[in-house]
Amino acid sequence: MSPAKTPRVRVVVDGSNFATEGRSTPSLVQLDEAVRAFLDENPSAEIIVVADASFEHRVAPNERARFKESELAGEIVTPPAGAVGRGDAFILKIADRINGVVLSNDSFQEFHDDYPWLFEVGRLIGGKPVPGVGWVFTPRLPVRGIKSSRSVKKLAVALPGGAKPTIGTTLTPIKTVKAPAKKTVAKSAKAPAKPAKKLAKVSVESPPKKALVHKPTPVKAAKVPAKKVPAKKVAKANSGLATADAAPAPPTVALRRGRQPVNPEAEFTLFRNTHKIGARVDGEVTAFASHGAVIRVPLRGDRHVECYAPTTLLGTPPPTRARDVLKRGDKRTFQLVTVDSDRRIAELALP
Repeated sequence: MSPAKTPRVRVVVDGSNFATEGRSTPSLVQLDEAVRAFLDENPSAEIIVVADASFEHRVAPNERARFKESELAGEIVTPPAGAVGRGDAFILKIADRINGVVLSNDSFQEFHDDYPWLFEVGRLIGGKPVPGVGWVFTPRLPVRGIKSSRSVKKLAVALPGGAKPTIGTTLTPIKTVKAPAKKTVAKSAKAPAKPAKKLAKVSVESPPKKALVHKPTPVKAAKVPAKKVPAKKVAKANSGLATADAAPAPPTVALRRGRQPVNPEAEFTLFRNTHKIGARVDGEVTAFASHGAVIRVPLRGDRHVECYAPTTLLGTPPPTRARDVLKRGDKRTFQLVTVDSDRRIAELALP
């Protein structure tokens, strides 16, 4: 008997989400690395990459031509302009139709009522790049939030005959601007009347003059230390504490995102002072990731730093895996391409 064939899994990739993971702007290179890494772990998967319609205008200028080529070749799909729910709704509708898996770190809170299968184990997979390891993927469940209960309000539109909007439907917003404006004016006009009545009651029911004479005394006593104590005594006594509180610097962008620096600060500073962008660097291949290789670069004495050589910089065209052109223990000459000061790591290329 012939062995049973492995069922082909169909996966819809949230391209905009993975291209922006750990970054402020999307990167087409990072999206390509994520897809390649997932295919390395799941060779039988059939991938459909979906990106927002604005993706082309948000990537780096040198990646826009490549994105257009990928779109024309069908490697990347974008939703039609004006689609209800934009890219997220388009992704979920594709996955729902093909009974596929969604590859995204988003929770799609606006669509929990429409697609309850998101909470089925294995239907939603997340992923993150780990320095020195590569992309790590894991099944996840959507996070419920306030948006889950507001999905109907967000898609409230007026359609002829009460039809439900679908992806690609041209929408006509419900005009409800004038009615709230009148109510707001009426409330604001009546608002001053209530405090006026309360003040009138207080003045009528206020205690005799003796009570009024004693009230100003504690009020004045409270105001005097409030102005003098912080200005002179408290400021001088706490001057040392103020300096200590101001000492810690705010975390770097990399730390706020949970991406810790790779190299110690002293070693990385020495590396930057020794090698400039474009310089030749001798290093040894110590490990491989799903989308590149880790290169150990020696410094003076026994000190060293770890650098990274992505597959996109290891040849033209780039190899599928770094192992195709490098071997563990190889000592090669690389070229310094970029330096990431926040994560204290540099990217190298084969010259």
